[in-house]
Amino acid sequence: MLVERVKIPLVDLKREYIFLKKEIERQIKECFERHHWVLGEKTKEFEEKAARYLGVKYAIGVGSGTDALVLSLQALALEKKGEEFFSKKDEVITTPLTFIATAEAIIRSGATPVFVDIDEDTFNISPQAIEKAITRNTQGMVVVHLYGQACKMTSILRIAKRYNLFVVEDCAQSFGAQFKGRKLGTWGDLGAFSFFPSKNLGAYGDAGMVTTNNLRLAQLVTYLRNHGQKRRYEASYIGYNSRLDSFQAAVLLAKLRYIDRFNRRRIKIAKKYTHSFLKIKNLVVPSLPENEFEHVFHLYTLRVGRKYRDKLVSYLRKKGIEARVYYPKLVSFMKRISSLSKIKNIENTLRLHKEIFSIPVHPFLEESQLRYVVSKVKEFFG
Repeated sequence: MLVERVKIPLVDLKREYIFLKKEIERQIKECFERHHWVLGEKTKEFEEKAARYLGVKYAIGVGSGTDALVLSLQALALEKKGEEFFSKKDEVITTPLTFIATAEAIIRSGATPVFVDIDEDTFNISPQAIEKAITRNTQGMVVVHLYGQACKMTSILRIAKRYNLFVVEDCAQSFGAQFKGRKLGTWGDLGAFSFFPSKNLGAYGDAGMVTTNNLRLAQLVTYLRNHGQKRRYEASYIGYNSRLDSFQAAVLLAKLRYIDRFNRRRIKIAKKYTHSFLKIKNLVVPSLPENEFEHVFHLYTLRVGRKYRDKLVSYLRKKGIEARVYYPKLVSFMKRISSLSKIKNIENTLRLHKEIFSIPVHPFLEESQLRYVVSKVKEFFG
């Protein structure tokens, strides 16, 4: 099987666990000793430390990154509409180059996703495309900091203010990343984080978090994550069972203290890749922001001519390198989602989607492995 031949995986959770083993086991042992399982001391401690790290007033642990998006949108619906759900005529602008959950959350909140184009240099949603797509039914936008790189938040917030729109930041791939020295997840009305195991900050199961500087929104998310309860056994809202359990919080606490160290390693690897690939005619390397942490390289994503892309990915995988395409199908063209959505001009997305692929950039990648990846990419092009 192909998985048995992989020498260099996209993420190496086994090596990460070996590195963090003592700290993780200490944290989990404390959960057993204190008999805290769900929304216990570890959850509260993680929420407080994550909020302090990000520089945000409120951080609310939830069951997953998908739930973080859904709960954020439901809180905004309550704030704007006075009820938990938007209506189908309400539009929320987002990017077609993202994981299913982004669009899924908009639909689950009752609204209609409107897909707009991306910037060629960042793969992130284009502020110009956002503004062109605004109608009188537009309620807000979900902007995705894709692959770990910050969206152009000053332009996006300027548009949001001009048209009185909300902004939800999808930070699933960008924990620790910044824009102009300020952490992502603190710019919009709310930030939605995923702690899926493969993320830069990952749990050992599903976990997520919502961030905000707005007390009312923080309260609403807190109620909604726990069956809509303001008081026990009384549902004030239609909510969910979406609580961050103590064990996942314990794992995240163990990893949080290393996040800057791990992200710096990712950035260092990315710079080495970029330097090595600059002279390969058919490759386009990702942009390297001048300010550290504006791209924390959850994925190192290159562009290559469409006639080469699938052949190159296949070649690398045969050589034991786990190269992948993120994402192989645009969410805007998935049959069920497209039937519930609107698509604007996405010319850049359609072209770039056929050119992008990602190679390993995790913090435990050894120098010898890095050199091997570089050598095999160069070997492909002769």
